Amino acid sequence: MKLRVTGLALAGLLAISLALPAFASTTNDLSSLEAPTSDIYLDGAPAETLEYRLYNGVNYITVRSFVEAMQEQAMIEEWEGGVYVSAATVTQVVDVAGSDTQANVVEETLILGAVKGAPYVIANGRYLYVADGVMTLNGSVAAPIRVLAEVFNLDVGYDGATGNVTLTSQAGAGAYLTSGDQYYDSDVLYWLSRIIYAESGNQPMDGKIAVGNVVMNRVASPLFPDTVYEVIFQRNQFTPAMTGSIHRTPNAASVEAAKMVLDGAVVLGDALFFNVAGLNSYAAQTRPYVATIGNHAFYA
Repeated sequence: MKLRVTGLALAGLLAISLALPAFASTTNDLSSLEAPTSDIYLDGAPAETLEYRLYNGVNYITVRSFVEAMQEQAMIEEWEGGVYVSAATVTQVVDVAGSDTQANVVEETLILGAVKGAPYVIANGRYLYVADGVMTLNGSVAAPIRVLAEVFNLDVGYDGATGNVTLTSQAGAGAYLTSGDQYYDSDVLYWLSRIIYAESGNQPMDGKIAVGNVVMNRVASPLFPDTVYEVIFQRNQFTPAMTGSIHRTPNAASVEAAKMVLDGAVVLGDALFFNVAGLNSYAAQTRPYVATIGNHAFYA
């Protein structure tokens, strides 16, 4: 049985409110778009209560309608372009003292927050990337279906013939995604956030993510070392590692970018090098150009 837990809700909503910056003034409203003709199915049944629109090929669903479809008694607060959710799975058990009364035991909890215009949804301390930003639909905050499905451990399928989308519970998975404390490797997060800050602390968020992508692409490449630390400190590769500026404490946006990268955010999928845009560097002379983001040019 799933019940709402008020104490956890209040603490969680406060934490999310403090963590989310003020993006709400950004104009990202889907209300003028026509309702899609395709349907969404949840574990084989039509999810008729979902409110959604198709934007740039992505189904954006209001957080409220999605959460209520998954867990009716979740606590949902929404105001001024933000939505804050607290939910829990609860099992009723006989009191250990042997009485006939029942005590509620919380098994899993969910704290979720999103703000219009933000490049991510925060869920259980995880930063889930939203490429086009969080939006609103008829006054309610909306996020991509794949992001919300990840929060509830759902697989997403697509029928090309009908345009219908299927959401299916993952066998053996928990009610909600693993928390950031458990998911993020603290050492990897430590160094990734610092190289992002040292190289792109003054760059736009996509530029920060792109620097993180370069590091992770190198980790995955047979041409470079196998760990984030070794990639960063490989000889003559990253200037901040040579000068010592890598050790500066990163700003909040750089930590957020690192978390999004570790949660799968990809701005540049094949970039292995970058430098100041316009610099006649080794990469500029010998590597395929990929893109310029902010003040950096990236190369494969």
